[in-house]
Amino acid sequence: MYKLFVGRKKKGSKHDSTIQIYHHIEFRLNDIIDVFYPIFGQYYRYEDLVNMIYSVPHIFCAYDIRQGLCVGCALVDNVSNSGGLYLMLFGVHESYQGHGVGTKLLKNIIRWAYRTGHAFIHLHVHVLNHKAMGLYEKVGFKKYEYLPNYYGNLPKRPPHAFRMVLPL
Repeated sequence: MYKLFVGRKKKGSKHDSTIQIYHHIEFRLNDIIDVFYPIFGQYYRYEDLVNMIYSVPHIFCAYDIRQGLCVGCALVDNVSNSGGLYLMLFGVHESYQGHGVGTKLLKNIIRWAYRTGHAFIHLHVHVLNHKAMGLYEKVGFKKYEYLPNYYGNLPKRPPHAFRMVLPL
């Protein structure tokens, strides 16, 4: 199964030429699932992840072009009537975490959002996911709101989250 997009490749940095960020190209569904399922499979059924992938207008993926492997993905949705974006899911393959892939992926999303005239990006993060919060804060997101029981329908304990926002 394929998710089809038409577009262009995002340029990589001088320091990390093996990781390329893509947006609006043809992504193999299995590439995206291979990133998200190990991270989110304990919270979402496979079918639910597939539905999320097919429901969003924007998908960004990081590929290790030397290995020919998708190593990070982000699902980004438009926020109705506000000019903002919602970072629905964001993940980097465990073996690539801590090597700048997440930072590079987020910075590409932020540059694209700014260039396309969006007003902000927001996301939700579990209150105990300090690694993710550190990454989001590193690229400019700020904790905006504490949301008790946000993940009440998922097996996350405690079920609380922070809403983080990046004005553009």
